[in-house]
Amino acid sequence: MVDRDMWRTGSMIAPGVFAAARNTSGARRLLIGALLLPAGLIAGPAAHAETATLTASYTISIAGVTIGRADVTSRFTEKGYAAAINGSTWGISRFVSDARASLAGSGRISGSSIVPGTYNFDTSEGDFTTQVRMSMRGGSVVQLEAFPNLIEAADRVPLTGRHKNNVVDPVGAFFVALDRPGPPDGPRVCNRTVKVFDGWQRYDIRTSYRETKNVTGGYTGDVIVCAARYVPIAGHRPSRESVEYMANNKRLEIWMAPVEGTNLLIPYRILIGTKVGDLVVAARQFETSGSIRQASTN
Repeated sequence: MVDRDMWRTGSMIAPGVFAAARNTSGARRLLIGALLLPAGLIAGPAAHAETATLTASYTISIAGVTIGRADVTSRFTEKGYAAAINGSTWGISRFVSDARASLAGSGRISGSSIVPGTYNFDTSEGDFTTQVRMSMRGGSVVQLEAFPNLIEAADRVPLTGRHKNNVVDPVGAFFVALDRPGPPDGPRVCNRTVKVFDGWQRYDIRTSYRETKNVTGGYTGDVIVCAARYVPIAGHRPSRESVEYMANNKRLEIWMAPVEGTNLLIPYRILIGTKVGDLVVAARQFETSGSIRQASTN
């Protein structure tokens, strides 16, 4: 039987792959978590004089075997973003688990700051479903519904009100906004700590600059490679082997690609080393159109 507490806390996070990959004891949990990886792909509100759009498709693989895909429809404006992301298991993996996930997020862009407004998240695998409905204002959670609840456990790090302040949701977590135009600088893009709350857990994603690569395929051009670390803060159970594994995992990378016509970057490729092989989410289609100006810092 699936350990549903671990499934929630270990796989429900969108930058979330980090927590998803730490749960290497079950293939199904990896599948669900991997479906959420492209949640960092953001976009903007529909009607605006200056709009940039992104349409992207990603393949999800473990140890070189494709297990899922995710499709992103997104739009950016000068001051805002919104995105719709849908993922499912794919190919032979459906014989193991017919899993589906959908995410939606929207919010404001202020200089280099992402200020989320709404976050919706749904998954299903057989008869097991999860759901999050979250509203935010000024970096704080003001309304939250998360189902199912975490089970009570003596070793769980308590989640308090302060853990819901000065945070972003999983959709906004991997979205990088630069406060000035021009070619993106690797250290400025990567050297940061993103404070994430997903409805169940509070954790940090800490990234640092590794290198700049030129790639071809779904996207052609330079990408910035960031090393990443997963740092659990609250809501998790530190006694779990999976939590310790991911907290100590140094084989984590995020490749950031610029969205043409904007001062924004989103993940092009994500790699996480696991006990069953590398978990990779990679763009096979990456199309942008339109142009916007970056909003000035308020």
